[in-house]
Amino acid sequence: MNEQKLIIGLKKGDMRAYERAFHSYYPKLVHFADYIVRDFALAKDLVQNVFMKVWRFRERLDSDLSLNNYLYVLTKREILNYLRSKKTFESLDTLTELPGNNRATDANVDISIIREQVDKLPVQRRKVFMMSRFYGLSNKEIAQQLSLAEKTVERHITLADKQLRDDIGVN
Repeated sequence: MNEQKLIIGLKKGDMRAYERAFHSYYPKLVHFADYIVRDFALAKDLVQNVFMKVWRFRERLDSDLSLNNYLYVLTKREILNYLRSKKTFESLDTLTELPGNNRATDANVDISIIREQVDKLPVQRRKVFMMSRFYGLSNKEIAQQLSLAEKTVERHITLADKQLRDDIGVN
């Protein structure tokens, strides 16, 4: 069953479509979440929450969108909400995202490649990049927390985006 048919089935409240989507996407979403939070049980809970939200708001699904991308974005948001609620800034070095792109995944880019390239960023640049992309902090908030000028924060983000785009090959 293709993604559009799954979405149409979900919108109609078809439990078989929901089960198919769950069984197709749950394992890789848990792997993605576990990669970020480094806690398998927590990752399973977060992805379970994503699927509960998908079911609860199924009427809002857009059959023209990629279900795969939609689920990854929802999972990323669920993780970010959890991290924000816990104020866990200690785990900055464990998070990655495609530079310059708010989608958490790109089917053509492997997470391990992204992780490898983010790890190569200078420490301060990586920290600024992570705080911006994963914690959703403003440049001003980052500047205050790291005792930097806002322009310095902007420069770190710009340089990180450029370097990651070049290294990963994402335009």
